[in-house]
Parts: sequence; structure tokens; C-alpha cells
Amino acid sequence: MLDFYNIKHSVDYVITDNAANMRKAMTLTLQDTQSSSEPGDAEVDNVDDPVIWESLSEADNEEIVNTMAAHCRRERLSCFDHSLHLTVGDGLKESRCVATALAKPCKVTSLLHTSATFKGVFEEAFGTDKSLPAAINTTWNSTLRQVKAVISSDVKVLAGILEAHGHNNLVLSSREYSQLAELVDILNPFLEATQLTEGEKVVTISFAMPSVMSLMKQLQEMIDKQQQVLQSGM
Repeated sequence: MLDFYNIKHSVDYVITDNAANMRKAMTLTLQDTQSSSEPGDAEVDNVDDPVIWESLSEADNEEIVNTMAAHCRRERLSCFDHSLHLTVGDGLKESRCVATALAKPCKVTSLLHTSATFKGVFEEAFGTDKSLPAAINTTWNSTLRQVKAVISSDVKVLAGILEAHGHNNLVLSSREYSQLAELVDILNPFLEATQLTEGEKVVTISFAMPSVMSLMKQLQEMIDKQQQVLQSGM
């Protein structure tokens, strides 16, 4: 597309996700500065005033292209949202202390979507408008939505339904409930940062650095608070 529209000489940055194939493709594309299209090959039917473009001599046009090509950066940058997604995803994988607590909402949701009997009892207790969203492995915020939906439900009622149908192993203990509630507090700022920087029709790059600084500040405050709690308990 860069060659087709003859714009490679004016590209500074290209934003892609962090997949190896995308990194390789854009590296090869941006390093190859020799466009297959010659200046003037592009269609001019859609410009407002084609005469302006035709008035340049071949030498002047070549000078403009060469000047722009000499100063453009031609770099691939990682998508901020995708990098944020990978960071949170890796963090969740390493958080083995909450692995059991995280697995229970996932299994309860699976049960709700696969067992008509359990779904009927669940809707009778919580209403047909209440549901538990499924978590998608490639989207960490779907896990957050699922956890929020579970812990926002009446825990005692949900526990009663699970026990009555022989699923005692899926009942959240007080410790697991506290772990999930704390996890929600930790991940909410990451969700806010994701929502701020995922717009398609507005400029979002200006939110990237403030989001990182805000996340670091909030995480440090959580660490300091936890340390104060531990020290007061000694």
C-alpha cells in the first residue's frame, strides 16, 4: 500500500501489534526505501487541483521526495494497548497465588453456559437479566469482567445454588473472595488506561505516557499501603 500510493518517503511511524510476523513484515517494508512506483505514477483524479501537482518539474518533484525520504524516520512502533495487554496477561499468569480463585469464576461461568438445569436455577435466583460473561484467553479484560460479575453477585445465594447441585468445589472461600476483590482493584486502572487509548477516530497517543505514569503511581501506592498494613500487624 505504501508503494501503491507512493507515500513511503513520507512515513515516520507505523503502529502494529507485537506479533513476530508483523515486526518482520514492517521491518522489511520500511527498510526498503526503493519504492516500486516512480514519482508521478500515483493517480491524481481524486485531488482537488491536479494542475498544482502537474506544475512541478521532474527534478523538483524528485528533490521533494528525496528530502522527505532523508528526514522521515521509517520506524515500527508497538501498539500501546497490545503491549499493555501482554503486560497484564503475563502478570496474571505469574500470579499463582490467585490461580485457584480465578479458576472458580471461569468454571462457574462454563457451567452456566453448558448446563440448562443450572442455568434455570441461576436465573430463578438472580433473574434472566443476570449473566456471567465468558473469559477469552486473548483478552485479559474479559477475565476482569467475569470476576466482577461473580463477586458482585450475592455470594451466599450463589454458594447455596452450587452446593445444592453438588458443586461445592466451586464455592468461593472468604480468602478467595478477598483475593478477587483485591485483583479487581489492581486491574481497574489498567482497564481505564486501555479504554483511554483504544479510540479509532480520536487521537489517543497523548494518553499513553500519562497512563503509564498514573499506573506506576497507583501501583506504588498499593505497595506502600500493603507494607503499612504488614508493619502495623507486627
